Amino acid sequence: MKLINLTSFILTLVVFTACSPSAKDESHKTPAGTDKTIGMMEEPTVDLTKHGIADNPNNVLGGLEVGDIAPDFTLEDQDGNMVSLDKKLKEGPVLLVFYRADWCSICRRHLAEFQDKIIDIGESGVANVIAVSPQLPEYSLKLHTEHNYTFPIVYDKGHQTMKDYKVFFHVTDKYNQYITKAKGDPIELRNGNTEPVMPVPATYMIGQDKKIKYVHYDPNYRVRADIDEVLQSIES
Repeated sequence: MKLINLTSFILTLVVFTACSPSAKDESHKTPAGTDKTIGMMEEPTVDLTKHGIADNPNNVLGGLEVGDIAPDFTLEDQDGNMVSLDKKLKEGPVLLVFYRADWCSICRRHLAEFQDKIIDIGESGVANVIAVSPQLPEYSLKLHTEHNYTFPIVYDKGHQTMKDYKVFFHVTDKYNQYITKAKGDPIELRNGNTEPVMPVPATYMIGQDKKIKYVHYDPNYRVRADIDEVLQSIES
């Protein structure tokens, strides 16, 4: 009797083991060509705060795209003259660059590249370069005079142009404190505003039909449009 009971127990154990799932059980594998984990996961959110961009619901970011119609603007330049995009486009295409501030060394170098290439830009069919900044005209005038720029730096007083071109953001407190310590004034003071805001330093080439022909948009302010690349896009 004991032998029979032992035999029954062994048979039961074998059957149970055979029916239990294991790592080698093919019926529990994900079908070939699929990955449920990847399908369920979302791409990690880009941390824009490392570029000084605050997480603010009033930010207007993303940039415009090639083929979009460029929004018009009429803004005051460093000399107090009104600059209209529509009027400039009657003379020829416009290369529009968003300029952060006079304290931004990368911005100054980038504008200097535009100035160095101004003849080439003109010969390639771009009649005008316009820089747009949130800074008060007095700061732009000083910079304009020191570097002998031959293009205007216009003052986006109400920030509407930055919003229209989707480059507008609020600055993080940490970044504003850094600029205040390094340059002596908070960003909002130089902007003549109560809040520290800046643009992504985007570059747009706008055709006379008002369509955008070229876009460089990168929240990382250290990455700028290559002027030679812009010229090649115009010539193509």
